[in-house]
Amino acid sequence: MNSIFLRIYAGMLLAVLLVGAFSYGLVQLINGYRSDVYRESMAHGTFYLMAKGLQRQGSAAEREARRELLSRLLGAEILLQPEDDVVLTYRERLDLEQGFVVMRLNQAESYADIFYQLPGEPVYIQTRMDKVSEQQARATALLLLDELAQYPLSEWDTEFERISKRFGYPLARVPMETLRLDGEQRQRLARREVVLVLDEGASRARSSVMVYAPIGNTGEVLVLGPLALFDWMPLEMSVLVGVLGLSAMGLATYFLVRPLQSRLRKLDAAVRQLGSGDLDARADVSGQDAIGQLGLTFNGMTEHIRRLIESQREMTRAVSHELRTPVARLRFGLEMLADCDAADERRSKLDELDGDIEQLDELIDEILTFARLEEGTPTIDLKPVDMHDLFDQIRRQIDPIKGDLTLRDVTDWTQFSEAARQAEGEERYLHRILQNLVTNALRYARQEITLRYSVQQGMAVMEVGDDGPGIPENERERIFKPFARLDKSRHRASGGYGLGLSIVQRIVEWHGGRIEVGRSDQGGALFRVSWPREQRAGHVLGEQR
Repeated sequence: MNSIFLRIYAGMLLAVLLVGAFSYGLVQLINGYRSDVYRESMAHGTFYLMAKGLQRQGSAAEREARRELLSRLLGAEILLQPEDDVVLTYRERLDLEQGFVVMRLNQAESYADIFYQLPGEPVYIQTRMDKVSEQQARATALLLLDELAQYPLSEWDTEFERISKRFGYPLARVPMETLRLDGEQRQRLARREVVLVLDEGASRARSSVMVYAPIGNTGEVLVLGPLALFDWMPLEMSVLVGVLGLSAMGLATYFLVRPLQSRLRKLDAAVRQLGSGDLDARADVSGQDAIGQLGLTFNGMTEHIRRLIESQREMTRAVSHELRTPVARLRFGLEMLADCDAADERRSKLDELDGDIEQLDELIDEILTFARLEEGTPTIDLKPVDMHDLFDQIRRQIDPIKGDLTLRDVTDWTQFSEAARQAEGEERYLHRILQNLVTNALRYARQEITLRYSVQQGMAVMEVGDDGPGIPENERERIFKPFARLDKSRHRASGGYGLGLSIVQRIVEWHGGRIEVGRSDQGGALFRVSWPREQRAGHVLGEQR
C-alpha cells in the first residue's frame, strides 16, 4: 500500500473499528456489573424482610406456613434450603455470609435464581423469578408494614430508619394529604390498597416507579421509591466511554501520523544539510510510499549533484593542464615564426601552428562531448541496430588510418538470424562506443585488432581486443576517469586526451549496461561492452542508472 492517503484511511478505519469494539465491550462489561448491583440492591430489602419474618416463627410448621404466604405474596415459589443442599461458588458463599443477595442469571431462559441466607442460620432462602411485577412491589410494601407492626408506635421512627438502610431505594412516611395523587388513587389508598404510580419525572429523562401503601389508621402513607428503572446509558457512563473512545482515537492517530512526521523530519534535516553545502547529505527514509520514493529521489539527486560537482572540479583541473601544452606550443611557434625570414620556413612553422590549433580543437570537442554526457538525462531514440552493419561501417572508416595493423571481425555472423543481429540502442552512440574502443586499440596494438559480437542471456555484447601491452589489473578502474593515462606503455605520445574511455563508460551506463576490461587472447587489452538487447520504448538516457 504505497499511497499515504490509503495508509492513513485504512489505519483510521481499523482504529475506528477497534475503538468501536472496545467501547461496546466496555459498555457491556460495565452494564453487566451495574445490572447485577442494581438487581441485588433492589431485592435486598425485600429478602431481608422475608428473612426477618421467617425467623420470628417459633416452629417448623409456622415457618412453613410463612413460606407459603410469602410464595403467594411474591407470585413465586419460595424455598428454604439447608446450606449443604445448595451448590455455591466461593464468592457467592462469601457474599451470602456478609448479608448480600446473590443472583444467578440465565439469559437463555430469561430467569434468575435468587439466594439469601437467614441471618445466623445455615439456611438459604431460594426462589426463581422470570420478571419483576407490581405484585412483588406490593409484597415489599406489605412486608415492610408487617415488620413495623412488630414494634410499638413509639419505636417506629428508629426501626424505620434501621430498615431503610437495607433498601437500595428511598423509603419515607408522609401524610396522605401531601401526596399529589388523583381521586381514584386516593380512593384506593382509603380502601387500604397498595398503589403503584409510574413517575416519568419533570424532564422525562428517566422513568421511575413509586409505591404507596397506607399505614393503618395513622393517616400516613408508606412511600417506596422512586424505584428507578435500570438506565443502560447514564450520563456518567456516556461521558466515560466518550472520553475513553476519543483518547483511544487520539492515540491511534498519533501512532499513525508519528512515523510519517518522523520521516518528514529526517527528509527536512537532509535538505537543510544539503542546503548548507554538505554534499554527503542523505535522507534515511525507507518505504515504498510517496515519502520513501521522495527520499530515494532526493538521495539520487544528491549523489548526482555530488558526482557532477566532483567531475566538474576534476575536469576543470585536467582541462587547465591539457590546454597548457598546446597553448605553450602555439606561443613558442609564434615566437619562432617572428624570427623566420624564408618563405619555406615560415610556411613550415604555419603548418605546425595549424596542427597545434587542430589538436586544440579536437581536445575542446572531446571536452564538450564529455560535458554533454555528464549533464544528466539526454533522451535517446531506442531503435533496433544491425550490429553486422555497424561492424562493417567501423571497419571501412578505420581502414584508411590503420596502417600496417590488421583489423579482423572474428564474429561468426552465419549463426545469427537477421533478427538476432538486432540490438536496441541509439545508433550514433553505439557507433561512438565502438569507434572510441577501436581508435584506442589502434594506439597500442602491435599487429592485430579483433572485433566480436555475441548475445548472452539477453545481453548484447561487443568485444574489442588487441595484441598490445595490455592494462595492469590494478589500473583497470582508473582508465575510465577523465584525462587518466597509465605508465610509459600508454602515454601522450600514443595520442589521445584520456577522455575516450570516459565517454564510452557514460554512454554504456546510460544504455543500462556495463563495460569491463580484461586480457585478450592475443595478450593485450580486451574491452567488453554489454547492454540489454531489448529495452523499453521511450527510454530516457540515465533512467536505469
